[in-house]
Amino acid sequence: MSHHNTIRRVFQHILDEVECNRLMQAYQQQAKQEEQPAIDGKTLRGTRIADGEPADHRLSIYAVRHQRVPAQVAVGRKEHEIVAAPKALEQVVIAGKIITGDAMHAQRALSAQIVERGGDYPWVVKENQRGLYQDRSQLFAADKPRPGYGKISTDVQQAEIINKRHRRLGKRRIQVSAMLNDYRDWPGLGQVYWLKQHFSWIRQGEVIKTSHEVEYGITSLTREQASPKCVMQVRRKHWLIETGVHYRRDVTFREDAACMTKGASGRILATIHDVVPALIKQAGFQHAVQACRWFDGHIQQKFATLRKSWEMGRGACFMSNLTCKRSSSVIRQSPWHHA
Repeated sequence: MSHHNTIRRVFQHILDEVECNRLMQAYQQQAKQEEQPAIDGKTLRGTRIADGEPADHRLSIYAVRHQRVPAQVAVGRKEHEIVAAPKALEQVVIAGKIITGDAMHAQRALSAQIVERGGDYPWVVKENQRGLYQDRSQLFAADKPRPGYGKISTDVQQAEIINKRHRRLGKRRIQVSAMLNDYRDWPGLGQVYWLKQHFSWIRQGEVIKTSHEVEYGITSLTREQASPKCVMQVRRKHWLIETGVHYRRDVTFREDAACMTKGASGRILATIHDVVPALIKQAGFQHAVQACRWFDGHIQQKFATLRKSWEMGRGACFMSNLTCKRSSSVIRQSPWHHA
């Protein structure tokens, strides 16, 4: 394989960022649209310059089932994700989909955009929406009736899930209610929920660590559309964007350790890393590390997978087929064209 400095020069001088993004997005969107896309941002720490401009930040839409990133937009800083989220959603189909996100995306404008286009949302609510957060906290607070008064009737429904995986015992309990639908003027509000999670790490039959989390949220899914257990599962699926893309890029592919600060090289590298999990999924592997080790020893199968994906995508883009605005004659004269 080519030396890493040769590949670095290709990223810096040969590849065109606009054309790369266009072709990568064409490949990512060729699969069937995901039923539950997740929105989340990530800072490209490998693009940070010491005593210079902050690192680039991107907001991505992640297809949980197919492990694809059908749309992403550049964000100046993490705080600007609120403005970038509507732009990212314009690039995908929302009708019939459940768009998930963290507390930062619990905004009226974004909720209205999703509902108007026929989609649904579940948002985590924190102090950034103070009035809604306080109403929700009071609704699910412990009922302590005053002497001489009866217990206040509510429509709260609940569900509980207990599972054990990787020597971690997890207990999750959720309560949902529709009592705030008419009281709170929020676009498409269908239910509010209270989710309590307790985890215990077990080693040799003993609990060595515990954690406790409480989450309040809202969703446009009505009681007829989603039961309490369904709402809990939707929230759990959202965090697959962390393990499916962000963790793999940081730990498996060591993206943050690759210092790509010149030009658009760091952003192009991140774009290609967004495609790799989809290729691994398409090749039949569940674990990225296992796939990387196998392909390292089977070079011919590696390029066969790329060619197969190219033929299926009819224009999908990979490193061996990337195009740029330079003419082919200029590339052939380049000292790095062998990469």
